[in-house]
This record gives sequence, structure tokens and C-alpha cells, in this order.
Amino acid sequence: MKIKQQLNIFILLVVLIPLIAFATIPINRQLASGFGIASDKLIFIALLFTGSLELVCILFTLHISNTITKSISFLQYATKKLVDGEITQSLERRTRKRGNNEITELIVNLDKMRLALQEDDERRKRFIMGMSHDLRTPVAVIKGYLEAIEDGIVSEPEDINKSINIILTKTNQLEVMINSLINFVKLETKNWKNNLILQPVLPVLEEFAESCVNSGAIFNRIVKTELNINPETKVFLNRELAMRALENLYSNAQRYTKEKAVITVKANESDDKIEVTVQDTGIGINQKDIQFIFDIFYRASNSRTEPGHGIGLSVVKNIVDTHGWKIDVKSQLGVGTAFTITIPKTYSKEAVPRN
Repeated sequence: MKIKQQLNIFILLVVLIPLIAFATIPINRQLASGFGIASDKLIFIALLFTGSLELVCILFTLHISNTITKSISFLQYATKKLVDGEITQSLERRTRKRGNNEITELIVNLDKMRLALQEDDERRKRFIMGMSHDLRTPVAVIKGYLEAIEDGIVSEPEDINKSINIILTKTNQLEVMINSLINFVKLETKNWKNNLILQPVLPVLEEFAESCVNSGAIFNRIVKTELNINPETKVFLNRELAMRALENLYSNAQRYTKEKAVITVKANESDDKIEVTVQDTGIGINQKDIQFIFDIFYRASNSRTEPGHGIGLSVVKNIVDTHGWKIDVKSQLGVGTAFTITIPKTYSKEAVPRN
């Protein structure tokens, strides 16, 4: 039972019991005369009984008040710990399960917030560590070649030109990485969610499928497309970001498949959802890596020889999550990988999660 309801009941009883006791005094006098009992004795017994009930109600009210005071003190202590950055220890103080009330629900929600803060803190640390590691490599190469030129180790014009070309390549790599990081941080703010527009989804998928076919022709991949979507179906989305998520999935599929390999892009619609799948016939993903592939800077163990920085799938997951969609992955080593984005067929902005 909720604390407010308990308090209301006991306070009501504290008020009503004396009123009922005094209101029934005339009735008690009549009963006493009818049974041949001294009226004062019966009235005394009735008042003693009602007084006992009154005392019990007061004690329960004081108990509830004491519980509220202790709970508020605990919440003050817990929130101070969060303010001080102590987010690793659980806020749950009970060792055995009891009934739920407003205080226990508040503690549970506060602990959920603590877990979210802890996850964000760990993610931030992984972000900084990954960014430091990925940026350090090209910087070290650039520095090394510049020092070699400065010290005269590389002095021949042809060798100097080769060194400059390598420096330019690594500089371009740095620029791409920094731009990717900037875009990732922008997505983390989630401010772009206010630009979700209700629009037909088929034109977006047709544009994506066409770009996949064109890219496949250039890079010698066989791209098959199948779009079974009603032209009238509309969903809330940011077209630019939705295209970025889909293109990142196709880019991964193309990167990890060989020439003349098959990549399939398909979309199917049911009564309540749309499923968009990008499936390749590439190297596949090790099962132990699948749970981590959406973490920023994470590179699967069998993909580290390929170009990339481990940011693309993080961007995809961010876009998918903040649209209120869902993404799943199925993969088998040596067979291929399929990413499926599930889009609920929502027709109101209230259906889109707001963080």
C-alpha cells in the first residue's frame, strides 16, 4: 500500500474513533440499562477499547512518519553520493523484499539513474582511451617522417616526395577521424531529434538501394535489392541521418566482402513494422565480438586488418536508438553478416522516445 494511503487511513481513524466513541455514549447508556449493567462501567470499557484503538493508530502513524524521515535521510545521503561522483555502489539498502511504495520506487529509480551515469562514465572513458589510441598512430607516423626529413635521414628528392605523400595520407586520415568524432559527438547530444519529420519511407529506401547498386558496380560487388514497402507508409525520421546509418551498414558489407561477392538489400513491411536488412557474404563476425560491435572504437578480432576506426557502427546504433528503432545482427564466420533495422510504424511524434 502507498505511504500516502496508509497515512490517510490512520489519520482518519485517529479523528473518527474519538468522535464515534462520544457519539455512542447515549447508545451505551441504553444498552447498559437493558442488560442491567452499570452505565458508567460500560462506558468506561467502551472508552478504554476506543482509546486502545486510538493509541494503536497513533503508534502506526508515528512509525510511518519515522520510516519517511529515515527514507528521506537515506535519499539525501544517496543523492549526495551521486553528486560527489560515487556511482559504483548500489543505492539499494534492503536485503529482503518488502512491499513497494513511493519511497522504494524512488530509490529504485534513483539506482537506475546511478547505473545510467555509471554506464555513461565507462563509455566516456572508453571513448577517450579509444580516441587517444587511434589518433596517436597517424600522429606518430607524421612526426617520424618529418623528423627524418629534418635530420637529413631522408634526403633524396624521390624519398622526400614519398615521405610527403605518406604524411599527406596520414593527415587526411586524421581529418577523417576528427570529422567522424565531431559527428559522433553531435549525435550524442540528440538535439537533431527535434527535426524528425513524418514522411514516406519508400523514397528513402529507394535512394539508398540505388546508391548501393551504383557503388557495387564501381567496386565489383553484386548488389541485389528487394523493397516490399507500401508507397503510402510514413514514419517519423531524419532523412539525412537515416541515410547515414544505412550507408554505414552498406559500407561495412562492401568492406568485408570480396570482389564479385553478393550483398543483399531488402525491406519488408508488416502491419506494425518495417524491417530493413543489409546482408553480405563476407568474412562474418566472431560470436564473442557481436555484443561489442556497436561500442565506439571497437574492432572485431577478424577485422583489424581492414581499414576503419570502429566509429561507423556506433553512429548507426546511436541513430537507430534515438529514432526509437531497433537493430539486430546475425553472423557466421566465413558465411556472412546480416544487419536488420526494425522501424515501428508510428504515426505520432509522441511515439518517438524523448530523452
